[in-house]
Amino acid sequence: MPINKNWSKATKKHIEANVPAKGGVYELKSFGEQVYVGSSRNLQERLLTHLEKRSPNKYRFETAGWLQSHQKLERKHYTRFVDKYGKPPHWNDRRP
Repeated sequence: MPINKNWSKATKKHIEANVPAKGGVYELKSFGEQVYVGSSRNLQERLLTHLEKRSPNKYRFETAGWLQSHQKLERKHYTRFVDKYGKPPHWNDRRP
């Protein structure tokens, strides 16, 4: 199941105002194409790092539940993407 949130514009101001410093999984888009699936213990910090290094246009995220592992959530979303498209998201497949 995909992240159940709408895509948000990836700006520093928006991320700082709307993304918690909690663990979870996130997806990034660049020019209309989903390009990355990742996870972090601190979603806000990690998304700001992506913004500086790669400049995605949009993002969405899901925080991990009390007993959920952010790495397991990432694996679930990554596997779903690969099953659907037959290959990993473009930015997951290479280094910056």
